[in-house]
Amino acid sequence: MNEERAIKLCVERRDPIGFEFLVKKYQREAYLHALAFLGDREEALEACQESFASAFANLPRVRELAVFYPWFYRVLKNHCLNILCRRRTAASYARTERGGEEETFSNPEELVSGGEDRAQVWEVLAELKLEFREILALKYIRSYDYETLAAILRIPRGTVMSRLYHARKAFQTAYLAKREGVPKSKEVRSHE
Repeated sequence: MNEERAIKLCVERRDPIGFEFLVKKYQREAYLHALAFLGDREEALEACQESFASAFANLPRVRELAVFYPWFYRVLKNHCLNILCRRRTAASYARTERGGEEETFSNPEELVSGGEDRAQVWEVLAELKLEFREILALKYIRSYDYETLAAILRIPRGTVMSRLYHARKAFQTAYLAKREGVPKSKEVRSHE
């Protein structure tokens, strides 16, 4: 079976075998993207599972779909954004309940097995603005080219290049500051 045949089976017949093919083909990629958004393994796995379920339910409503992942990526991204929004709301409520204490974050080193540098990379990535995290994850985790990034993000190629440039600069500044023990810049912090 190929992707085109699997999509056709899903759209026309809501065939679970066709969808299983698509899930197997893209589950790792989806997980890595969800992990880049959410920064938590369990949440990323859950987000993928829920996004694939939502995609399966909504595929028959799609009139035409030549390639699965760019469409699915939007489903996954929206689901992750909803999780982040709920997380922010819960953190804000918790701060209010504690009388305005500072927000604490889970240790990002739990996200990645490996050396200290790799953990720092994940920490810094989690601190960047969402649009920067997103484009860096798509470019460096999945190695998409500019045209594919433009299609997935629904932005012009020039905007992809510009956003990637600014994301790299923000990452470099934050990474070097973290290694040198300099406090976070307000520019780098996530303002989702």
